[in-house]
Amino acid sequence: IMLDKTLLMKEIRQWSSDVLEKPNKKFNNLPACPFAEHSWNKKRVKVVSGEGGLWKDLIQYIQDFDDSYDVIIYCGGDYEEITCEEFEDRLQILLDVVVKKNLYIMGSHPDTVIDYSADQENFESELDEDYYQIYLQRLDTLVKASDSIMKKGYYKNYPDNVLKMLTERRTKWQA
Repeated sequence: IMLDKTLLMKEIRQWSSDVLEKPNKKFNNLPACPFAEHSWNKKRVKVVSGEGGLWKDLIQYIQDFDDSYDVIIYCGGDYEEITCEEFEDRLQILLDVVVKKNLYIMGSHPDTVIDYSADQENFESELDEDYYQIYLQRLDTLVKASDSIMKKGYYKNYPDNVLKMLTERRTKWQA
């Protein structure tokens, strides 16, 4: 299922505004994504209606990462063809490859349960189709951003197991 790119862009912008950019107690009253609004305002967010399947087009975005964007959001409408577990396994395999190219990849499937995330109760989707999202961005930029918000207490309320995982990853990648 190819998703309508205009509606997708509008929806993700609205979701970012309603969910990611609002101050949140979980993150010490910082937004869940403190840099999202700035990236949107600078037109540095690229939203892609992906082909899905084997993610050949996603691999192309990885190989030819466009630094005029802070983040590329790849959306796939074929989420019913891939289980949440398979989706996460694929992302993990890609992550091990992309960190060597100074990139970071993460995503969520409609069936993903995220341990510690922003509340989405106030967001109502306008699209009939559900889809997964994959975020691709520069690792070094993400690490600098993470360091800057750490000083503001962003991670203060994080559960210990999540903090431990984040710290272990950074050590593994020497990031």
